[in-house]
Amino acid sequence: MREMKRIFSSSEGMILTFIFTLMFIVTNLIMVDVGGVQDLMTGHNQTPFFILILLVILAYLFKNSRVEINPSRAMFLVIWNLYVLSIFISMFANRDFVWAETIVLVMLSVMFFFRLPKTLLIIMTVSALISLPALLFQPILLNESGATLVLIYTAGLIFLPKTNMAMLYYGLPALALLLVTTHSRTAIAVFALVTVIQLTFINVYKRDKRHRSRFLIGLAAVTLLPLIVFFRPLLSHFTRDGLGMDGADWNRITNGRYDPWMTILDNVTWLGEGRGYIDFTSLLHAHNIFFDTLGRYGIITTVLFTVLIIGVLVISMKSVRTFNIGLYILTFVLIGMTEYNYLFMFVYFSPVILFFVIVSHLLDQSGERERIAYKMELWNKDTHAP
Repeated sequence: MREMKRIFSSSEGMILTFIFTLMFIVTNLIMVDVGGVQDLMTGHNQTPFFILILLVILAYLFKNSRVEINPSRAMFLVIWNLYVLSIFISMFANRDFVWAETIVLVMLSVMFFFRLPKTLLIIMTVSALISLPALLFQPILLNESGATLVLIYTAGLIFLPKTNMAMLYYGLPALALLLVTTHSRTAIAVFALVTVIQLTFINVYKRDKRHRSRFLIGLAAVTLLPLIVFFRPLLSHFTRDGLGMDGADWNRITNGRYDPWMTILDNVTWLGEGRGYIDFTSLLHAHNIFFDTLGRYGIITTVLFTVLIIGVLVISMKSVRTFNIGLYILTFVLIGMTEYNYLFMFVYFSPVILFFVIVSHLLDQSGERERIAYKMELWNKDTHAP
């Protein structure tokens, strides 16, 4: 709290918070298409906003940070740059080169070389949280709103005090906002999962055996009882009545996503097919970050993207300090399996920006652990030296 007070009482902190909040509000309003504002966007995408906000981030890093390469960051940069290179090769091969996307990828590559101060991550997360009420202006309920809200909610858990009372005051308003902005099964299910995981972490880690037992019994009662009582309506809602005696109707269960996924798999190539990899007459995108990458950029890029995701998840699980960062990345993947696109679409702006910033901060935390381990190793050698 002292750190936040210091940040938001400074002129730089207030200016940056205003800039990020304004951009997030504007892009949220574009996402929900307030007053048909999407028609004013060339190509219906938010890539110009990526460029603007990355310019602000890079300016901050050049002023307040420095380039620092630790082993984890070096390994990440190698895979990341191979991933970016594979995208460029795919663009050229499919004659689908897009300069705006190239600029964004290059700027992200530059950002990853710098240490990303915790101050910047706090400012951006708070700005994203402040921007959430803009989702209420949507004319109809959208899955995109739910995905955006759940991811920003999860990002806020990184800095939320690890207490049940804090979760109560934070989670209940978020749940209320979620239920009035979306009917998305994925968003609601992931919100519940994230909340349970966070509460479990709070009540199990470094707690006495009696407290852990009472919490786990209470959690089982609170979660299992409604599942048992409302099993049939919940099953019907989350499967769209796609499960029956004749087997599973995956297209019904996935609400029409299964057929385009299979189309992508049937036409998979090493370098993809560019932006026109599927008929988007009735679909905004493939509704899956992996299938979207596979269809557009091909097998090579998808493999590298998967390695990046697994890599940052593994890094985040190495320390309790990065538990909530890992939870955000996991949430990103879970929502991405049915709802969430990755880059260069006109929806989901603030969570994608936060994803890259959080990953960059994670690499800093990993480097800090490596420096501590190295110092401990030197100290042990000096201590045991004859």
